Amino acid sequence: MNRREGAARQRPPGAWHSPIDLTTLTLNALWVAGLAVLLAAVSYHRWLAGQTSRSLRAVLSERSWTIPSCTGMVLTSIGFGYGLGTEWWERAIWSAIAVIFGYRLVAACRSERNAK
Repeated sequence: MNRREGAARQRPPGAWHSPIDLTTLTLNALWVAGLAVLLAAVSYHRWLAGQTSRSLRAVLSERSWTIPSCTGMVLTSIGFGYGLGTEWWERAIWSAIAVIFGYRLVAACRSERNAK
């Protein structure tokens, strides 16, 4: 029996341990994904403003901006609060921000498509 077989036999079944903390990885992936959504939304709406000859302010007042921007902020807030926040007050502030943008997201999703 070589060294590799001996080590495999000593390890109990299902005892695979990853050096990566999956909870931290997931929470940090949330804020990265949230910022990516925000960047994509800004980029698209700047392009849209240029194509339609409207001001950026007019384009950013539409529902097509509100939904992705609020989604990005909810993801970013949750990721920052629970992935990077270490104190209770940090988590409370980021959670409050996530709730505010979550409320705006739900309100925007419930509004009619053609209403501004």
